[in-house]
Amino acid sequence: MKKVISGLLLSLLLSSAWAQQIKFTADKKLSSITYSMYHRLHNWDGISRELNSVILADAAKNTITQVAVSVKVSSFDSKNANRDSHTMEVTEGLKYPNITFSSTEIQQQGDQLFVKGVLSFHGVNRNINFEALRKKSGDKLEVQGAFTVKMSQFNIEPPTLLAIPTNDEFKISFKAVY
Repeated sequence: MKKVISGLLLSLLLSSAWAQQIKFTADKKLSSITYSMYHRLHNWDGISRELNSVILADAAKNTITQVAVSVKVSSFDSKNANRDSHTMEVTEGLKYPNITFSSTEIQQQGDQLFVKGVLSFHGVNRNINFEALRKKSGDKLEVQGAFTVKMSQFNIEPPTLLAIPTNDEFKISFKAVY
């Protein structure tokens, strides 16, 4: 009998903890993710509005507790079809079609978020850290941030233009509206 009561009590505690977690899905019409590449001759951005993202928030504490993001490599548009095709080739976008991120820890101080998690790109998982800013706009929650990564960390050789490679490091910036 004591085990049954303990089990019921534990079940009630866990269910109330889960009840505080609220799931929000990003609005694709308002959200985007951008990569910024640098080459000695010119720079460019590729943008995707096909950002799939879900956050879990603790309603009682008004904090974001987890985030998951996925975007297809093929969804990025740099306004140059040849460049986008070459990007698919260099990143092996058919073999590794998705770039994903899943948080492992989120600390929040006011509207500042300190995020740790795993970025999966080109079949490689890397731990990354970055800062983001959350802001409330009417009934929407917006989260913005940016971080840099190196292609070589994901076993990608930087593409070349006129035999000159792009910078190994590139910037990823995002705006997710929930």
